[in-house]
Amino acid sequence: MKQKLIFTLLVVVLAQIGLAITNRESKVAADANSFKLPQTGQADKTVDQTRKNIQVLKGLPESQLFLLMNFVAVSLGVQCNSCHVEQGKDPKTGLTKWVWESDDKPVKHKAREMMRMVLSIKANDKIDFRENPVTCYTCHRGQRKPVGLPHMPLAQSGHEGAPNEAAPTASTTPSIEQIFGRYFAALGGNAATTIKTLVLKGRREASQARNWPNEITIASPNKFLIVTTTPQSTNRQIINGDKGWIVNGTNVRNLSATEALEAGRSLEELFSAIKVKPSPGMKFGGTQKIGERDAYMVENATDTKTERYYFDSQTGLLLRKITLRKTVLMPFPEQVDFEDYRDVDGVKLPFIIRYSAIDTFDSWTRTFTEIKREAAVGESLFASPGIPPQ
Repeated sequence: MKQKLIFTLLVVVLAQIGLAITNRESKVAADANSFKLPQTGQADKTVDQTRKNIQVLKGLPESQLFLLMNFVAVSLGVQCNSCHVEQGKDPKTGLTKWVWESDDKPVKHKAREMMRMVLSIKANDKIDFRENPVTCYTCHRGQRKPVGLPHMPLAQSGHEGAPNEAAPTASTTPSIEQIFGRYFAALGGNAATTIKTLVLKGRREASQARNWPNEITIASPNKFLIVTTTPQSTNRQIINGDKGWIVNGTNVRNLSATEALEAGRSLEELFSAIKVKPSPGMKFGGTQKIGERDAYMVENATDTKTERYYFDSQTGLLLRKITLRKTVLMPFPEQVDFEDYRDVDGVKLPFIIRYSAIDTFDSWTRTFTEIKREAAVGESLFASPGIPPQ
């Protein structure tokens, strides 16, 4: 499935930056930034329009199919060939050839039954699954056969407390306004809200030894330049308001206005000083552990996704963001962690950012060695690359 996913990404003609591009070098450049953009062309169609023998997932967008399959594989601790039929290697590409529509393996029929069960639970059960939606992982937890009984001997039974269990302590619930007030103050107050430029230099690391130096330049409002140096070439991604370009060697791809604006929003969430602002509908979700730190969770739920933000209860800084994007069968989780906050001329900025997707190929860690605030940045950096640079 991994090979099929990579191959699919290579032929969607840069429809989604970071997930689909025209060739391997473009994949390198776009994947380096993992933008989440609307998709175009065939990706807008549903899987029952683009593929054969779709029986359960009718209506699922083509762009979500391999993400969903990866979710299932991770949940059961299996690989694609558990359900799907392989047909050797393609001599031209070296990739595995798959007969996706084949029903020769009995386990594929069982997988369909399990998907129907999940859909039935979600459609017919009146229990609120908003906090923990029912998915394959709910029962399987990385195993083909789910565990239905507790492990013996038990440390405690249902009517006993844990040994030396301390009585719960009362805690004060902070308001959304208080959480964000502390967050802004922790970042640096007005200094964080009035930043004009940022230049971040460091290294991006991902699976399959895709580890490259990169430099990110940000200029207010909504201007971004990411330069990634790979063994093959130097790649640039430019966002200037509703205009954007991907430059890979001598190849230039123009972004649509929608793509550019969405990419700008994604970049701002990741790399700007202020990564989230309060909005109507946000709710306090209690105190949870992030590593060894207690964090206040704030949730923002819409019809298409749920976002959860975790603020350090002591420092007020943002530690983590989790996004659950809703689909026909199950939500897709993605997580961003912000670590190693340091003072940069009066503003606290994270020097480590980790992006975790349901597929490790799309996950990465950026570690910055240098961040400059209010550096001189020329407008030419964000200009249209009419002539590809040498």
